[in-house]
Amino acid sequence: MGKLLTGRYGELPTAESTAMSLTECAQRLGMKPSDFVSEEEPKFFRKAFGVAGRYLVFVPEEKELVKMPVWKRGFYLLPIDAADVLRVSQQGVAASGAPNLPVQLESKVAPPENIAKAAHRWALEAQPRFFKCGCTFLELKLQAPWSFRSKWKATLRCPRRCQPALTTLLRVETSL
Repeated sequence: MGKLLTGRYGELPTAESTAMSLTECAQRLGMKPSDFVSEEEPKFFRKAFGVAGRYLVFVPEEKELVKMPVWKRGFYLLPIDAADVLRVSQQGVAASGAPNLPVQLESKVAPPENIAKAAHRWALEAQPRFFKCGCTFLELKLQAPWSFRSKWKATLRCPRRCQPALTTLLRVETSL
């Protein structure tokens, strides 16, 4: 089982996924043998070369490579955005058996009780889509609706921004 690593260009990986097989990565994430970057640590881990943004790299395990000679030992740069992988992959913190991280709620306006409960429920459901990183808690930011909008915006992220944030809209239930 290999690992998915994510980080910013010019920096070492800051987060990793749970184990994923080479076959599963190729099928679910569209990885091809031509996505091979290098056998050793890629240079873009240390230097950005003028590229901004995030990278997503897969590192297969040696045992899997023996069965499939098309694949080489080393690093494969995936052709899709890290945020898309989080949506595609259902593996993560909960799948690995690790407990959910505590969530700290922040909002400029005090949310109604039903919105706060819905936001916490969504945060617990969304955590399995996060990669494992060194953060000890997650931030849940709520933004109140404004103008003609009726939905609260919820953003779940780790404090060091190790990985892409997840967002959703929560509707205020009103009774007439």
